[in-house]
Amino acid sequence: MTKYLVMQKKNMATLLRRHTSLLLLLLAVVFMTISGFAWNEKSVTILADGQAQIVRTHLNSAEGILHDAGITLGPKDAVLLNTQTLQNGTQLTVLRAFPVKVTIDGVAKDVMTVQTTAQGLADELGYHAPNYVPLGDSNQHLQAGSEVAIAHVTGRSVKTYEQPVEVQVIRQRDDSMHIGEQEVIQEGTPGLVSVEEEILYQDGKGIKKQIISQNDIKRMVPTIIKEGSRDVVETSRGVVRYREVLTMEASAYLPGDGDGRGITATGMVARRGVVAVDPNVIPLGTRLYIPGYGMAIAADTGGAIRGHKIDLLMESYGEAMEFGRRSVEVYVLQ
Repeated sequence: MTKYLVMQKKNMATLLRRHTSLLLLLLAVVFMTISGFAWNEKSVTILADGQAQIVRTHLNSAEGILHDAGITLGPKDAVLLNTQTLQNGTQLTVLRAFPVKVTIDGVAKDVMTVQTTAQGLADELGYHAPNYVPLGDSNQHLQAGSEVAIAHVTGRSVKTYEQPVEVQVIRQRDDSMHIGEQEVIQEGTPGLVSVEEEILYQDGKGIKKQIISQNDIKRMVPTIIKEGSRDVVETSRGVVRYREVLTMEASAYLPGDGDGRGITATGMVARRGVVAVDPNVIPLGTRLYIPGYGMAIAADTGGAIRGHKIDLLMESYGEAMEFGRRSVEVYVLQ
């Protein structure tokens, strides 16, 4: 009897150990599953219909993620990933298909596509080069309502010809020169290229030309022009901006010249800083700066002041005589 009880205790201990091992194994599997599930969670950005949203997901398919986000894909819609596989930080972009009218060998039909070029649409529809070609620009940008014609190529020929290359003009900004000033620092010469062109035919009728290659016979030399970009000038009142510089013939006059009243054509009192101009060249009221004279305002006119002539009002006869007549730069201020 005692021996029987000992055996029973041993069997129960063995069974308990087995059950414990099984339970531990089950708990380990559950733990690993939960851990793996949590480890697989990722943040994905969805761009669709002009909106962006960030979702956290354990799914590994774009379709499943979009479905959970409430985004429905049409039969011709497409999804782009910015990574090779779905991972944390992946961006999903939904491309919505749009309608395009396509004509193939004269037969028109409407299709839905996400392709952005005529060649891309032709390839998507199975009309591949060299047997088929989009007419016009193969890289034509497509949008809703675009029309694309695709033709069957039944023949082709190649011709070579020479073509002149027009001189390119390169303009360089130079802040050491006034705005409006220019200096040609290199005279250009035309170039010449040899062009190899392919002509495509459909039933003997030319339908498209496309350049195969171009080789220089004579390189084009560009014309290079320096253009002034400096728009500030240093004055006794500091740095001021100007919009143009005029070279003008300057003379001097006194407040009592003319009718002797000392009043300008605009009603201002004649004093230093007032200058007479041709209003067709410099509108009255324009602020000016003249090196060697200073800041001024165009507020007077004169019978002899026509075109690029300017009369500067001086304070004394001696100053006017000393100034005489000379060429000056006139800065038209902003």
